[in-house]
Amino acid sequence: MPDIGDISAHSKNLEKQRDALLKDLENLKERLKNGEISEDEYNEERRKIERKIVEVMDRLAQMRFLMGRA
Repeated sequence: MPDIGDISAHSKNLEKQRDALLKDLENLKERLKNGEISEDEYNEERRKIERKIVEVMDRLAQMRFLMGRA
């Protein structure tokens, strides 16, 4: 059986990763708005970030399930 303390710590780490990725999305939008990147570059990078967010959220859901907080 996994240790709840380890799961909780991992869950908090995943939440930090999620928050950082959401901030990356905001920064990316700002770069597009400022003309620093093209629409194509924006869309490609956005898809990469969104895929990472989905992965992190999936792992976070698993951790919450293991902690009985599903």
